Amino acid sequence: MEPRQGKIDVRRLAELIGGELVGEGSAVITGFAPLETAGATEAAFLANPRYARHVATTQAAAVIVPADYDGPAAVPLIRCSDPYFGFRQAMAALYGFRPRPFVGIHRWAYIDQRTTLGENVSVAQFVTISEGASVGAGTILYPGVFLGPHARIGRDCILHPNVVVYDHCILGDRVTVHSNSVIGQDGFGYATHEGRHHKIPQAGYVEVGDDVEIGAACTVDRAAIGATRIGAGTKFSNQVAIGHGAQVGRNNLLVAQVGIAGSTRTGDYCVFGGQAGVVGHVTLGDGVQVAAQAGVTHDVPSGTQVLGSPADEIGQARRQMVLIRRLPEIRQRLLELEEELAVLKRQAEGTTPRET
Repeated sequence: MEPRQGKIDVRRLAELIGGELVGEGSAVITGFAPLETAGATEAAFLANPRYARHVATTQAAAVIVPADYDGPAAVPLIRCSDPYFGFRQAMAALYGFRPRPFVGIHRWAYIDQRTTLGENVSVAQFVTISEGASVGAGTILYPGVFLGPHARIGRDCILHPNVVVYDHCILGDRVTVHSNSVIGQDGFGYATHEGRHHKIPQAGYVEVGDDVEIGAACTVDRAAIGATRIGAGTKFSNQVAIGHGAQVGRNNLLVAQVGIAGSTRTGDYCVFGGQAGVVGHVTLGDGVQVAAQAGVTHDVPSGTQVLGSPADEIGQARRQMVLIRRLPEIRQRLLELEEELAVLKRQAEGTTPRET
C-alpha cells in the first residue's frame, strides 16, 4: 500500500512519535514492513520480545523499539515507552486514514423531506434516509446505507456500504460502522405457548456511544423494552453479535465472532477473545478478560481472567486442562489398579475359610 502522506526521514519520524533516535537519522522511509522482510526504505517495529532476534539482522531503515531495549541492532533505533503506540503514530504519519471518498449529496440518494442533515454531510448513491431521521455534521454515508425512521446519527460518523440502522436507534459522535452490519434489528424474543413460539414485540432501541467502531457483518439487537447500549470507546471486530437489552461497557474490545446474550452487562475495559460467548442475564465486572472460545455462564468479578467452557478462573481452568490431557494415562493406571485389586481380592478369598 502506497503511503498517502509522502516520504519522511528517520529523524523526523522519531520527532513525530515522541521517540528517542539512536543512530543515523537521514534515511528516507516510504512505508512499513515486518522486521524479517523490511527493506532499506521501510521502517519496522518491535513490540513482542519473541521477535527481538530479528533486530540484529533486519534490513529496515529504522526500528521502533521499547525504551529499555538493550540488544544488538543492525540499523538505527527509535526508542519509545510504548512501541506499539509509536508504530500506530508512525502509520498515521505515513499513511493517514481513508480519505473522504465523496462530497455532497448524490442525486440517486433517497432523503425524506422530514429529515435533518448537518453541515458537510456526504451521502452516496442508493442511500435511504427515512422520515424523522437526523445525521450530524461531517458524517459520511456510503452506498446502500439505510437509516430507519427517527434514527439519529451523530457528528463525524462513517457508515460503510450496506449498513442498516433501524428506526429510533442512536449512534453517538465519531462512530464507525463497517459494511453489512445491522444496528437495531429485532431481538430474539419468543414466548412458547401451547406448542408454538409467539414473537414478543421488540419495542426498545439501540444506543451506541461516542468513538465506537463496529466491524463488518456485526449485529446489535434492539431491546424488547428500554435500550441495548454499547459504551463509548468500545471496538468490535467482525461478526460480533450483541443480544437484546445487553449493556456493553466503555472501551471494551470484542474480537471476531464474540456473542453476548441478552440482558448481560459488562464493565469497562473488558476484553473478549475470538469466538467467546456469554450467556444472558449475567454481569462481568471492569477489566474482565475472556479467553478465545470461552463460554461464560456466571457472573465474573472485576479484574478476573477466565478460560474454558464453561469458563473458569484462568489458573483453575489451566489445571483442569492439564488433568484432561492426562485422562488417557489416568484411565490406564486405573484399569491396572482395578486388575491388581481383583487379584488381591481373589487371593484373599482363596485363603479365607468357608463359612459352614
